[in-house]
Amino acid sequence: MKIGIAVSTYGTIKAKTAFSIIEMIRINRQTEFLPIFTYGGYIAENKAREVTTAQNCLCSHIFFVDYDMKFEPVVLPKLLSYDKDIVGAMYNYRYLPLEPMVKYLKEDGEWTAKIEESAIKKIPNELFEVGATGGGMLLVKMSVFDKLTRPYFPMEQDEEGQRSMTEDSGFFLKAQAAGYKVWCDPTLNIKHVGDFEY
Repeated sequence: MKIGIAVSTYGTIKAKTAFSIIEMIRINRQTEFLPIFTYGGYIAENKAREVTTAQNCLCSHIFFVDYDMKFEPVVLPKLLSYDKDIVGAMYNYRYLPLEPMVKYLKEDGEWTAKIEESAIKKIPNELFEVGATGGGMLLVKMSVFDKLTRPYFPMEQDEEGQRSMTEDSGFFLKAQAAGYKVWCDPTLNIKHVGDFEY
């Protein structure tokens, strides 16, 4: 098993993120890691390059970590233990009031950002299926990309030029169309580092 640690940056990385990655590698010595750091202004392009590198280096999984995440070394082993094709860890947007970066599934399979509109009505305390979750703490089996066409991370804009679909959502929509489910662990206490830890 070889895990590509894919970190997209705009040129910098938070110290707490760097420490989290270093500690994860130090603690999980039985796992082979391939650090893949990219730099550029377009996150979708960065992630596409990371996937290509992971494919060329024969990684079994790619672990996407945004440059502003803080997490414990147990996060990756926990996500691996589920043996899911696509599984993420829940964390919040970087604003107040706190809001989980999750799109829940409704009864009809459509997405909703409001838990009260979802099929589950409240956030579980265990792994659950979602429409989408934040791509900043996401583990994906490399075999998923064998069934998807490029671009893996499509984005869309509305008529005003505002982003109407992020690269994370674009990836999840393509994966779900190919028959994959997206899972989320809400228990791992991930912090989104900004003015403070969200």
